[in-house]
Amino acid sequence: MFLVVIVAAYRNQLLHEHRRASTQINELLQASLENAMLKRDLPGLRSIVQDVGRQRDVATVMIVDPVGEVRFSSDPALLGRRFDDLRGVQAAPFVVPPAGAVFARDARGVEVLRTINPVHNQARCAGCHGTPATRPINGILVVDYLAGGVRRAALRSAFMLAASGAVVLLATLLAVGTAFYLLVLRPVRRLAAVTSGIAAGDLTARVRPHGDDELALLGRNFDAMIDRVSGTIDRLTDGEAFLQSVIDAVPDGVRVISDDFTVLKINRAYCVQHGITSDAAVGNRCYAVSHGRSEPCLPTLVSCPLVELAKPGQSLLKCQHRHVKPDGQELFVEVSASRAELTVDGRQRFCVIESIRDLADQARLSHEQRLSEIGQLAAGVAHEIHNPLSSIQLALAAVREKVTPQMPGRSGIDPYLDIVDREINRCIDVTGRLLRLSEPGGNNATLVDIGDVIRDVLSLVGCQATQGAVRIHQEIEGPLRSLGSDSDFGILILNLVQNALHAMPAGGELTIRAHEQQGSISIAVADTGIGISAEDLQRIFWPFWSKRADGTRGAGLGLAICKSTVEQLGGRIEVQSTPGQGSCFTIVVPALSPPRSTQ
Repeated sequence: MFLVVIVAAYRNQLLHEHRRASTQINELLQASLENAMLKRDLPGLRSIVQDVGRQRDVATVMIVDPVGEVRFSSDPALLGRRFDDLRGVQAAPFVVPPAGAVFARDARGVEVLRTINPVHNQARCAGCHGTPATRPINGILVVDYLAGGVRRAALRSAFMLAASGAVVLLATLLAVGTAFYLLVLRPVRRLAAVTSGIAAGDLTARVRPHGDDELALLGRNFDAMIDRVSGTIDRLTDGEAFLQSVIDAVPDGVRVISDDFTVLKINRAYCVQHGITSDAAVGNRCYAVSHGRSEPCLPTLVSCPLVELAKPGQSLLKCQHRHVKPDGQELFVEVSASRAELTVDGRQRFCVIESIRDLADQARLSHEQRLSEIGQLAAGVAHEIHNPLSSIQLALAAVREKVTPQMPGRSGIDPYLDIVDREINRCIDVTGRLLRLSEPGGNNATLVDIGDVIRDVLSLVGCQATQGAVRIHQEIEGPLRSLGSDSDFGILILNLVQNALHAMPAGGELTIRAHEQQGSISIAVADTGIGISAEDLQRIFWPFWSKRADGTRGAGLGLAICKSTVEQLGGRIEVQSTPGQGSCFTIVVPALSPPRSTQ
């Protein structure tokens, strides 16, 4: 718009200068013509008109009389014509046009710059034209200049001016744009790129600006802010890792639950207990993770820590739960829960921290402690009984040597000495069996002859079976070898045999069958007792659950320990029972057959 205004103003100024120049030329021409007219030099007057008419850029030169008739003209065709007709004006009478220069069209329709100069009457012209008062105008000098050249020159100059202005404007815009890009856009784009990287999780991205302007100051402040945020995040990450390491060191399972039943955190022991990964538990609902439910547990059936600890005055809770692993196995646990107010997602929320102890592990630890005590007792028995028996056996041998065949009554003494020697060996053998069964099982497995273990156990419970009117049958086929410990297999068989004896309070038959088949050793303990109901079959392996046929109350750990021990040995335990007819417990463990000799 600025260029349009400047070009229009320049064009008008240029045309104005052309008008002024043409008017000055006309005035000079008028002076020459007046001089010729005063001298009555008509040929000279025509010659001047013709000479001027042949000038470059001059279209026509005319002298019009006061009544509007063309008297002199550089174009002979115009002589005698009315000037009004030439300029397309219908006026009667003729009106002298004002002096000046205007753009018009001549008789041929060509655009011209027409200059009009009235020739005023003077006193010296009164002889021919009369007094100035009666005839003020002697004639009109009209010069038509070709307007095309004038307009082209004006437009050419205007366009040159416009082009120069456009070049200057473009250069200015380019300079301003370059400066704006270097000083504003590029720093802003760099800041935007770093912001996008940080939003995507790349906390190492930095602006690192150059210069001292406001954007550089903004970039440095932004980098400093990200450094502080990154340091805070690192401290939070380190603190979270430290907290996770602390709770991972706890041997019991630990989990933190928010008030909407969402699991916020668990430890490594919890993952091992329940056979799940941290990703599968954290963020999931607690009842889905530990109970396999799609909705919260019923508070009337299960002691829910979230429900109980939400009550006023409740801060601690201990209860027992039955959890379900992803593979469907049941896990009986003791839950110790405490109330806590924690900041979650920026706000204080009611949470529960649970410490979960596997009751099977607790039973195993209790059993191991019991075995340790029995082992200490057996060691004392070895010192207090085994050694004196050995001394008695040595003394008996010395007596045999002192008593010669020639001594009177020797034949009557020998049978009694044999009985004493046999009973001493029996006592030493029983003591040895007790020591073997009471040895604590370790992680270092050894080769165990299961047939020998079965015979040792049956020798220990023989008296109890006789008192309960129970007949024992054993069917052991061939050598049965497996990896483990004598104490582990001994406790397995001892618990099953004692449970069978308790199931036959009125007497019966106990059958133990053991054989190897397809790389596994199967040990079956069957009784003819009262059997187990279908409802109780679901609970017999629960820790601390006990229901004996003889009415006594047991610890409820025997079968739970059996199941845990069999699983540690890489085997399985199965049970079949018919109420009123008896039960059969079957243990299947991997066999370790001796290598065959090759020739």
